[in-house]
Amino acid sequence: MKRFELAFIIIIIILSLANGCKSKRPATAQANGKSDSLAIALADSLRQTDPWLKYSFAERQGKQLFEHYCAVCHGAQGVGDGFNSYNLDPKPHSLADSAYVAALSDATLAQVIALGGRGVNKSVLMPAYQQTLNQDQISYLVAYIRTF
Repeated sequence: MKRFELAFIIIIIILSLANGCKSKRPATAQANGKSDSLAIALADSLRQTDPWLKYSFAERQGKQLFEHYCAVCHGAQGVGDGFNSYNLDPKPHSLADSAYVAALSDATLAQVIALGGRGVNKSVLMPAYQQTLNQDQISYLVAYIRTF
């Protein structure tokens, strides 16, 4: 009988503790919606600073590829100021020039990446990446370049 009473008391204690641990939203936050707007502002702030939230999957993949292959000449921000750009004549074009890049289609950008400058009658100093990158990787680069 003592075991039964002890087990019953332990169950009651566990249930009362479990019920007390449930989080409840304060009534004031429900009434004025401030917590919702605060959560939205926090999410927007994180999206601006955290690359995992700022970019889509394709853009994140393109960012990795860009930093590995392209930033040497085009710079981390795509403005054509990479550490190797000072050795090049002509200088790499700024990919952050929104008017210039907006005028190019995705297919044109992919062609420039794949064939290099020589393949599209641009600077012969831009290497061709069709043997290095597959078609998906080139499209990821195009998606990331569009974010500049």
